[in-house]
Amino acid sequence: MPPDRPARAAGRGEGVTGGFRFLPHTADIRFEAWGPTRDDCLTAAARALVSSFAEFPAGAPESTRTADLAGTDEQLLLSVLDEIIYLLDAEGVLPVDIGVAPTPTGIALELGVVAVARAEIVGATPKAVALHGLHIGHDDRGWRCAATVDV
Repeated sequence: MPPDRPARAAGRGEGVTGGFRFLPHTADIRFEAWGPTRDDCLTAAARALVSSFAEFPAGAPESTRTADLAGTDEQLLLSVLDEIIYLLDAEGVLPVDIGVAPTPTGIALELGVVAVARAEIVGATPKAVALHGLHIGHDDRGWRCAATVDV
Protein backbone atom coordinates (compact mmCIF):
# COMPACT_ATOMS: atom_id res chain seq x y z
CA MET A 1 0.00 0.00 0.00
CA PRO A 2 1.53 3.33 -0.96
CA PRO A 3 2.31 5.40 2.13
CA ASP A 4 0.98 8.55 0.48
CA ARG A 5 -2.65 7.40 0.42
CA PRO A 6 -4.65 10.07 2.23
CA ALA A 7 -6.63 9.65 5.39
CA ARG A 8 -10.28 9.00 4.67
CA ALA A 9 -13.54 9.21 6.51
CA ALA A 10 -14.64 5.83 7.75
CA GLY A 11 -17.85 5.65 5.78
CA ARG A 12 -20.29 7.17 3.37
CA GLY A 13 -23.06 9.67 3.95
CA GLU A 14 -24.04 11.86 6.86
CA GLY A 15 -23.26 11.12 10.45
CA VAL A 16 -20.04 9.26 9.73
CA THR A 17 -17.48 9.52 12.50
CA GLY A 18 -13.92 8.30 12.51
CA GLY A 19 -11.42 7.69 9.81
CA PHE A 20 -8.26 5.85 8.87
CA ARG A 21 -4.92 6.19 7.17
CA PHE A 22 -2.42 3.74 5.77
CA LEU A 23 1.06 3.65 7.25
CA PRO A 24 4.28 2.68 5.47
CA HIS A 25 5.11 -1.00 5.89
CA THR A 26 7.19 -3.41 3.85
CA ALA A 27 5.10 -6.06 2.08
CA ASP A 28 2.11 -6.00 4.45
CA ILE A 29 -0.76 -3.57 5.04
CA ARG A 30 -0.52 -1.34 8.11
CA PHE A 31 -3.18 1.16 9.07
CA GLU A 32 -4.30 3.37 11.89
CA ALA A 33 -7.99 4.07 12.52
CA TRP A 34 -9.81 6.36 14.91
CA GLY A 35 -13.20 7.45 16.18
CA PRO A 36 -14.85 9.16 19.14
CA THR A 37 -16.05 5.80 20.52
CA ARG A 38 -14.64 2.27 20.55
CA ASP A 39 -17.39 1.17 18.17
CA ASP A 40 -16.60 3.99 15.73
CA CYS A 41 -12.92 3.06 15.88
CA LEU A 42 -13.68 -0.61 15.16
CA THR A 43 -15.90 0.43 12.25
CA ALA A 44 -13.10 2.62 10.84
CA ALA A 45 -10.62 -0.27 11.18
CA ALA A 46 -12.96 -2.58 9.27
CA ARG A 47 -13.33 0.01 6.50
CA ALA A 48 -9.57 0.46 6.34
CA LEU A 49 -9.05 -3.25 5.85
CA VAL A 50 -11.55 -3.46 2.99
CA SER A 51 -10.34 -0.22 1.40
CA SER A 52 -6.77 -1.50 1.38
CA PHE A 53 -7.55 -3.90 -1.44
CA ALA A 54 -11.07 -3.36 -2.85
CA GLU A 55 -13.28 -0.61 -4.22
CA PHE A 56 -17.01 -0.95 -4.88
CA PRO A 57 -19.43 0.78 -7.21
CA ALA A 58 -22.33 2.49 -5.48
CA GLY A 59 -25.14 0.17 -4.53
CA ALA A 60 -26.90 -1.61 -1.74
CA PRO A 61 -25.62 -4.73 -0.01
CA GLU A 62 -26.84 -8.06 -1.38
CA SER A 63 -27.23 -9.64 2.06
CA THR A 64 -26.29 -9.22 5.72
CA ARG A 65 -23.96 -11.20 7.99
CA THR A 66 -24.01 -10.76 11.75
CA ALA A 67 -21.69 -11.87 14.54
CA ASP A 68 -21.75 -11.42 18.29
CA LEU A 69 -18.16 -10.92 19.41
CA ALA A 70 -16.84 -10.93 22.98
CA GLY A 71 -13.51 -10.17 24.61
CA THR A 72 -11.11 -7.40 25.46
CA ASP A 73 -10.82 -4.34 23.21
CA GLU A 74 -7.83 -5.88 21.39
CA GLN A 75 -9.65 -9.21 20.99
CA LEU A 76 -12.62 -7.34 19.51
CA LEU A 77 -10.37 -5.51 17.03
CA LEU A 78 -8.79 -8.81 16.01
CA SER A 79 -12.20 -10.52 15.75
CA VAL A 80 -13.69 -7.79 13.53
CA LEU A 81 -10.76 -7.93 11.10
CA ASP A 82 -10.66 -11.75 11.18
CA GLU A 83 -14.40 -11.91 10.42
CA ILE A 84 -13.91 -9.86 7.24
CA ILE A 85 -11.01 -12.07 6.11
CA TYR A 86 -13.05 -15.19 6.89
CA LEU A 87 -16.03 -13.97 4.85
CA LEU A 88 -13.72 -13.17 1.95
CA ASP A 89 -12.12 -16.63 2.03
CA ALA A 90 -15.12 -18.79 2.94
CA GLU A 91 -18.02 -17.03 1.22
CA GLY A 92 -16.45 -14.73 -1.37
CA VAL A 93 -18.15 -11.62 0.03
CA LEU A 94 -16.97 -8.28 1.38
CA PRO A 95 -18.75 -5.66 3.49
CA VAL A 96 -19.91 -2.41 1.97
CA ASP A 97 -21.84 -1.40 5.09
CA ILE A 98 -20.41 -1.97 8.55
CA GLY A 99 -22.25 -1.58 11.82
CA VAL A 100 -20.86 -2.07 15.32
CA ALA A 101 -23.03 -1.85 18.44
CA PRO A 102 -22.07 -2.49 22.06
CA THR A 103 -23.40 -5.53 23.93
CA PRO A 104 -22.93 -6.48 27.59
CA THR A 105 -20.01 -8.80 26.68
CA GLY A 106 -18.54 -7.13 23.59
CA ILE A 107 -20.09 -6.03 20.30
CA ALA A 108 -22.69 -6.96 17.74
CA LEU A 109 -21.16 -6.77 14.26
CA GLU A 110 -23.46 -6.30 11.27
CA LEU A 111 -21.98 -6.45 7.79
CA GLY A 112 -23.94 -5.61 4.64
CA VAL A 113 -22.05 -7.65 2.05
CA VAL A 114 -21.68 -8.00 -1.70
CA ALA A 115 -19.95 -10.61 -3.82
CA VAL A 116 -16.26 -10.01 -4.41
CA ALA A 117 -17.04 -10.15 -8.15
CA ARG A 118 -18.72 -6.72 -7.77
CA ALA A 119 -15.51 -5.19 -6.41
CA GLU A 120 -12.55 -3.78 -8.22
CA ILE A 121 -9.51 -5.39 -6.59
CA VAL A 122 -6.90 -2.66 -6.17
CA GLY A 123 -4.39 -4.37 -3.87
CA ALA A 124 -3.22 -7.64 -2.40
CA THR A 125 -5.93 -9.52 -0.52
CA PRO A 126 -5.44 -10.00 3.21
CA LYS A 127 -4.51 -13.39 4.64
CA ALA A 128 -4.28 -12.81 8.40
CA VAL A 129 -4.00 -10.15 11.07
CA ALA A 130 -0.60 -9.97 12.75
CA LEU A 131 -0.69 -9.92 16.55
CA HIS A 132 2.51 -7.87 16.65
CA GLY A 133 1.63 -4.18 16.68
CA LEU A 134 -2.11 -4.77 17.18
CA HIS A 135 -3.34 -1.98 19.44
CA ILE A 136 -6.50 -0.21 20.50
CA GLY A 137 -6.94 2.39 23.21
CA HIS A 138 -8.40 5.76 24.07
CA ASP A 139 -7.36 9.10 25.46
CA ASP A 140 -8.87 12.58 25.63
CA ARG A 141 -9.04 12.73 21.80
CA GLY A 142 -11.06 9.53 21.40
CA TRP A 143 -10.22 5.97 20.38
CA ARG A 144 -7.33 4.91 18.12
CA CYS A 145 -6.22 1.54 16.87
CA ALA A 146 -3.53 0.13 14.62
CA ALA A 147 -3.09 -3.18 12.86
CA THR A 148 -0.79 -4.95 10.45
CA VAL A 149 -2.35 -7.37 8.00
CA ASP A 150 -0.39 -10.08 6.21
CA VAL A 151 -1.05 -10.26 2.47
